[in-house]
Amino acid sequence: MIKIEHISKQFPNIKALDDVSVHIHPNEIICLIGPSGSGKSTLCRCINGLEIIDEGTITVNGEVIDCNNEKQMCAIRTKMGFVFQHFNLFPHLTVLENMILGPVEVQHRNKDEVKQEALALLERIGLKEKANEYVNKLSGGQKQRVAIVRALCMKPEIMLFDEPTSALDPEMVKEVLDVMRELAKENMTMVVVTHEMNFAKEVATRIIFMDEGKIVEENNPKDFFENPTQQRTKEFLAKVL
Repeated sequence: MIKIEHISKQFPNIKALDDVSVHIHPNEIICLIGPSGSGKSTLCRCINGLEIIDEGTITVNGEVIDCNNEKQMCAIRTKMGFVFQHFNLFPHLTVLENMILGPVEVQHRNKDEVKQEALALLERIGLKEKANEYVNKLSGGQKQRVAIVRALCMKPEIMLFDEPTSALDPEMVKEVLDVMRELAKENMTMVVVTHEMNFAKEVATRIIFMDEGKIVEENNPKDFFENPTQQRTKEFLAKVL
């Protein structure tokens, strides 16, 4: 589905990604974990073309991404849902307007049909009654749940989550993770940057641990958490578990 091969990304004063290679297969749920500044979010953003790589290639369904090709990037992004730390909803629009904007304006789908799909998704996450409210009236957890189903309205092939619970109050984290758990049960392909270790243990098919822009270790959750092989991984887990 997605092949990331030998990519690097340099920011001023820091090499955010250093020769990173990952293959993402359909129906996989990959959790990217590691200390702050390890390159997790940068990797997630590079997959979507929000950051332009300096070296290497990213191939999506056999097509090499060229971030300078706007037509190609638009087509690829319609296949990828992206959920940000800080929701990125439009405050001047209602919940429903936020949800239908992309499918109607970008995918040119029938507005009434998209509205029905959006309302069904809102009902699924318990927020149908909020459809006509402006998003600034929602709690953080409600905003993030709306952000997730807004991405689902585009009918993506893969969902990318960049620390979706990091901006939430602790009591709101569970309601967002529950929505993500339901997606996992439906075999949605997902890449999740997260600090939620219990969620990673429960949901991931593969854990990737990053540090200083490199992949240090990757494995299935059981082996990763119970039998880490790298000293840096052991040090990290000793602090977070």
